[in-house]
Amino acid sequence: MQEFLSAFGLSTVQWLILAGSAALIGLNKAGFIGISLIAIPAVAMVFGGRVSTGVVATFLVIADFTAVISYRKSVRFDKFLGLLPWTVAGMLIALFVGSVISDEVFKIFIAVAIILVLVFTLANEIRGRGRTIKNHWYVNAGVGLLGGFTTLIGNAAGPILVIYFLALNINKDEFIATRAWFFWIINFLKLPMHILVWKTITPQILLIDLFMIPIIVAGALLGVFLIKKIAEKPYRFFILAATFISALFLMI
Repeated sequence: MQEFLSAFGLSTVQWLILAGSAALIGLNKAGFIGISLIAIPAVAMVFGGRVSTGVVATFLVIADFTAVISYRKSVRFDKFLGLLPWTVAGMLIALFVGSVISDEVFKIFIAVAIILVLVFTLANEIRGRGRTIKNHWYVNAGVGLLGGFTTLIGNAAGPILVIYFLALNINKDEFIATRAWFFWIINFLKLPMHILVWKTITPQILLIDLFMIPIIVAGALLGVFLIKKIAEKPYRFFILAATFISALFLMI
């Protein structure tokens, strides 16, 4: 078994980091919103900045698919159709930027994107929630461009877009369903960019993904159990702090 795993060029520690990251992404889809930001810099430390984005993108598509199937009846497509083209535009900008920078600079871009998202999220936590966002084109443009750029560069758009959906004043089931469908579409659209342009998704990466599917599912099931046991406020600030520290490691 050890020889088989070593054939991928990864050490035991790197496999453990990868498995832990897959579990965190599963937890994220179960309701631990933001926890996947810890996985992003961790995977980048294993594969390097550019390739890691392809690895995480495939993890997200696998995790999103379960949520899409589960919440297909409550989705509000009208709440994100205006956001979608701006998000794709942000992804295309990130596609160009990511193609002309080195891997080391790419990791710094990921770290900065995550830290900016964390600052945005923390500011929202301090101010409190309950604000309603109108579905104006300029709101869609700002959120979509920033979300699209950060989702392709660092798979880190979750908090920005989650806050956007929370502020649309839709009920719980609609929020979960709309968020799940939007991210599944966006993460699926990222795959051709990773395969054809950045070449960060290869047959070897897909084989690694195959190994990680049970771990992603297990993470999601664990998340369903744990989400009922943990107080939300202390948990959210712990995640923000842990993610900030992880992002800083990418910049060292």
